Amino acid sequence: MFPLVEGTHLLALGLSVGTIAISDLRLLGIIMREEPVSEVMGQLLPWSIGGFVVMVVTGVLLFWSEAVRAYASPWFRLKVLFLLLAAANVLIYHITIHRRQREWDRDPVPPAAARLAGGLSLLLWALVIAAGRTTAYKL
Repeated sequence: MFPLVEGTHLLALGLSVGTIAISDLRLLGIIMREEPVSEVMGQLLPWSIGGFVVMVVTGVLLFWSEAVRAYASPWFRLKVLFLLLAAANVLIYHITIHRRQREWDRDPVPPAAARLAGGLSLLLWALVIAAGRTTAYKL
């Protein structure tokens, strides 16, 4: 059962983080500059959330199967820290920058605060993935 759960976790990670990365790259003004940010994010958000939900469920199952080993790993603790920071980034984006999205929605390059949120998101998800992958190794 472990390989099935782990494989599902990785596929969900790819779906969720892949769609988040596209949204972040739009926030950075790197891709789809002619498309409104609201349209890009609106189309990707259901996929991001769906992948994230499956990723969390399978992540909990993976943790449950090796809780003591995972908890003892400094990489796992870093992964959780980076996940919490990524969540804080999303929360801050939505309660501040997103509220003024109508003002800059169609701009090819969004304002600096939106670009910062997108860049931080990309960095934090890369760190989550790296720490998660490294969790399998003993320090």
